[in-house]
Amino acid sequence: MYLTEWIIWLSNIKSDTWINAHSDEPYEATPIYEDPARSEQNRAHAQRFSKAKIRSPVYACDNTILEMRCGGMEEKRGFITFISALFFLPMAGAVRGVHIDLTHFGWSSLDAWDAAYTTFDFLLGLSFLYVYFKYLFRFTRLESLTSRHLLIRFNRITRQVYLHRPPSCGGIAVLPWDDIHHDAVPGVNLVVGWYPPYSPLPFPNMVFVGKKSVSEFDMKAEWEYIRRYMDEGGLDAVSLPRLSSHLPLPWPAFAAQFEALGPYLRHSGPLTWLGMLLISPALLVIGLGHWVSLMLCWRPRWPKIIREAGLPGKPTPPLTTIDDYPPEVRAALLENTHRWVVRPGSPPPRPKFSLTRRKRPRVSPRDPV
Repeated sequence: MYLTEWIIWLSNIKSDTWINAHSDEPYEATPIYEDPARSEQNRAHAQRFSKAKIRSPVYACDNTILEMRCGGMEEKRGFITFISALFFLPMAGAVRGVHIDLTHFGWSSLDAWDAAYTTFDFLLGLSFLYVYFKYLFRFTRLESLTSRHLLIRFNRITRQVYLHRPPSCGGIAVLPWDDIHHDAVPGVNLVVGWYPPYSPLPFPNMVFVGKKSVSEFDMKAEWEYIRRYMDEGGLDAVSLPRLSSHLPLPWPAFAAQFEALGPYLRHSGPLTWLGMLLISPALLVIGLGHWVSLMLCWRPRWPKIIREAGLPGKPTPPLTTIDDYPPEVRAALLENTHRWVVRPGSPPPRPKFSLTRRKRPRVSPRDPV
């Protein structure tokens, strides 16, 4: 499911007026100051962890590249596909009804009422399809009839990171490894990003790597694996991970719903397992929708220059710049650059706030007023 990436991309290309019209609260960009941004970047680069272990689906790994799955809310994939399928049921019923009427009775044998009912039934099914393709098909494309997975590829030779996303989520991007920023938030995926001013682009790029986890330790260990691979010698510094298949296999589709629940379920009691058993039909339906969405998608393919990057005699892909986007997208991005302008220095000090209430003097009835 690419809903999170789609929303992030919309926040980059939509104007402040559009965001205010579609939000409950007025939008105001948070100012960015240079000193805290530099200190946070230095702190993230200096972090080291004792354990390096990868949990994410890894699709390719050698001494040149490390390719992993990325994308937020992957464990919820299948829900949009299931809802989309419901819009085809009225049309399927209408076509089935018209087929039965014309096969068994024939159009000439129908009276005026039956002919009007058959026509109305068929037009109703067409209206459902019209509404779906007019307003809702864009959401189906977030997990069906698109690239099967969002990918992130780390190239140790070129010192670059490649993002494979559909155009509706930002498209393919080539970004520098040395400017990457990471953050481990329990309950979310490992977050990596490039933010102004440490980015060749005037807007932030953020992706969610690997599986969702409730353990901050797991995500830090995963980041340490990536860092050691890129900075300390590739497979000489880390162990070879287990590779996953790009094929739409059923087991990953049904197991994705339990990515973040694994540690919790292992230490839970019988009451929790009983609850999981009761909601298992819903989990089965979502897993089936996940599998169907994988089969409706195609395997993502990198451009030739990225596939050959790091090989002897092959060129290094140029970093993505604002000029690589279509003119209308470039104009929208440049219009919103004021949101990410970095101000020199540090933010102004916040006013001190005291939780203690000032005691009002007690006035005696005998005191003169």
